[in-house]
Amino acid sequence: MRFYTACLLTLFALLLEGCAPNAFTYYRPVVDGGKVLKPHCVPTESIVEFNLPNANGRLHVRAWADNGKYVNQIALFFSGKAWREMHFTSTDFRIRDLEGNTILSASSVMAYKADGIVSLTAEPYLAPPERPGLARFHVQINSHRPLPNSFELLIPAVVIDGEEMTFPVLRFEQKQWLGISPFNC
Repeated sequence: MRFYTACLLTLFALLLEGCAPNAFTYYRPVVDGGKVLKPHCVPTESIVEFNLPNANGRLHVRAWADNGKYVNQIALFFSGKAWREMHFTSTDFRIRDLEGNTILSASSVMAYKADGIVSLTAEPYLAPPERPGLARFHVQINSHRPLPNSFELLIPAVVIDGEEMTFPVLRFEQKQWLGISPFNC
């Protein structure tokens, strides 16, 4: 009987520990014409997806921001229907602090594709002929300082199949979520 009681008390303690209220800080992104998405387990609106307005459905973008333990970053994930190549006109991604009305330059900008790191400007990213618009391409914008509470990401123009296009301004606002994570899965 003692064994069963000890097992039940241990299980009860584990359940209480795992179901304790917690707080989660995140950035809620907004862009004109975009749709804000919520991850599965924690009800935070931390991802926005949108189509580049002047790309006629050729470029689909998801954006996300985070002040992490080791890196402060904004990530852009690209996919699309029929583009063969794309590159940016510059690496001048800037962060505009809306509260302090200052412009911060990114400390580094990295572009990743399925098989490694690529140049953002010099060498266009070529989608495989059998799969135009391959979804495994993203850009990571890093900041050596924590991201501001409220900011805009200013993105340089992108060239898709020889046509230069401009991005809408992405806005991010820091939010706090309080709850019990296991109950939201």
